[in-house]
Amino acid sequence: MKMTPLESLINAPEEVNPALSMCRKLQRLELSGELDSATMKEMANAIELAISKGTDDVKAVERERTKERLLNSRSIAGAIPMGF
Repeated sequence: MKMTPLESLINAPEEVNPALSMCRKLQRLELSGELDSATMKEMANAIELAISKGTDDVKAVERERTKERLLNSRSIAGAIPMGF
């Protein structure tokens, strides 16, 4: 039996796109005043790797048509919000 998009999401490993993680790390370094050209030069390989892995993640989602499958899925009410 084929899994529904929701089941696929539930069973998928939880992870953050590496490019987004690197972006947040750079932002933290910048806010703390620790981001300078020397630090950027030291981190250049790690930044490029994060961008590459992040791009691969996005392509994998596109390849699997995940977004399309989610947008075309039927809505199923799981609960009624209070007040309705």
